[in-house]
Amino acid sequence: MKDLVLNPYAPILVESTRSLGHSFESALADIIDNSISKGAKVINVNFQSIDNPYVAIIDDACGMDRKELIDAMRYGSRNPLEIREKNDLGRFGLGLKVASLSQCRKLTVITKKNGAISSARWDLDHVIKKRDWILMCMEGDEIDKLQHVDVLKKQKSGTIVIWEDFDRLFNGSAQPQKMFDEKIEIARSHISLVFHRFLGTVNPLKINFNGLKVDAIDPFLENNPATQPLPEQELVIDKSSIKVKPYVLPYTSKLSAKDRKLMVDTNLKHSQGFYIYRNKRLIIWGTWFRLISQFELNKLARVRVDIPNTLDSIWEIDVKKSTATLPDIVKHNLVAIVERTVGVSESVYKYRGRNINTDDITHVWDLIDDRGAYRYVINKESPIFKALEASLSEKKLNYLDSLIKTLEDAFPYGDIYYRTAKNENNAQQSELEFDEVYKIAINMIDSLRETDGDIHSFINKMDKYDFFMKYPDVIKAIRKEYENE
Repeated sequence: MKDLVLNPYAPILVESTRSLGHSFESALADIIDNSISKGAKVINVNFQSIDNPYVAIIDDACGMDRKELIDAMRYGSRNPLEIREKNDLGRFGLGLKVASLSQCRKLTVITKKNGAISSARWDLDHVIKKRDWILMCMEGDEIDKLQHVDVLKKQKSGTIVIWEDFDRLFNGSAQPQKMFDEKIEIARSHISLVFHRFLGTVNPLKINFNGLKVDAIDPFLENNPATQPLPEQELVIDKSSIKVKPYVLPYTSKLSAKDRKLMVDTNLKHSQGFYIYRNKRLIIWGTWFRLISQFELNKLARVRVDIPNTLDSIWEIDVKKSTATLPDIVKHNLVAIVERTVGVSESVYKYRGRNINTDDITHVWDLIDDRGAYRYVINKESPIFKALEASLSEKKLNYLDSLIKTLEDAFPYGDIYYRTAKNENNAQQSELEFDEVYKIAINMIDSLRETDGDIHSFINKMDKYDFFMKYPDVIKAIRKEYENE
């Protein structure tokens, strides 16, 4: 028997590994993983969407020397079975290359360590032309001409990862700049959530997108006093510790305007279930792993699970670090925790105060039965309210929240009861003129258009809004004007 060294054909393999399923945001998160693992305190994501679009991830971590850089650029640079440092966020030794080249055809890395700057590049067109694993290594003046290298020269150490030539991102797009900007915004939100525990610590990691700070998105709303954290439990598997901490979120009425907007913008409102973290980095969220079903009464329940990188294999974490499988060895330990958490969620949901408005009308004011005490609250689920929230800055959201609380708290229950009891006919409800109501309807439609709301659904249901029901002429006029839209 003879051993035969059979090297993979470079052009085919590099193109094949681009299709492992990385999204733009997961690829960017993979590069940020590397920076965090190497001790970065500040990570700047710089980009431009016109005139040779690019993305540059710049950190102030320990950097690499030339040998370390070449090793890092090698496919399969780390054995996934070897023991890693406690805070290492990598696993397969593929992230830098596969994640980057899933989005672009040209990956350039510039790095500085011990005062020396090194640079190397994977250019897929060059690999295809040469038909081999040809890594381009820059020197001297070539390095000086690279983007953002001046930033690195001013730092003690650090690394810059640059993506160029976004062939797949722009393929077939009629508006490539718009698509690029939308991907950046999705990535910003993704980074805010995935790394929220790094961004929200006492000495936080700082991540900036073109100089603008990325704030943490906390899916557990720990700063909200109405959030209920339940006792943390520890499971020991193969001498490694898994920590499980459940949370029950407040009901909508106890959320601030900022938190309500956050839950809607990030779709966390519907993301009940487990939140799996590997070394404090969020891997997967919003699933019960089939332990229980997604259910309306469960939607306030969240279970944070912290796993160490020593248990990667049993959780079957993939190369994208975006999927995991609940191991049978820990499944039965989590059932009781889930049932208890869901029980608290159901209690919060059932006793939040029952909305007595049970008809199919969308009311401006909701009547709430809070264990026999009745109160009126503004309907924050109405399309116009949601559109208004989506259009406001964080500061103005606080103003809106204060105004709503003032209106609800100052509702004149006593005066209404007194005048109703006296049967005063002079307390009649006034009606607006046609033009005023028509303008309100148009403003609602414009706000829905600006926030990508469902205009067609709103117009179809106008006769189910208690405000518009009194003005059938306005409904008819609006439907006629927008019947072809």
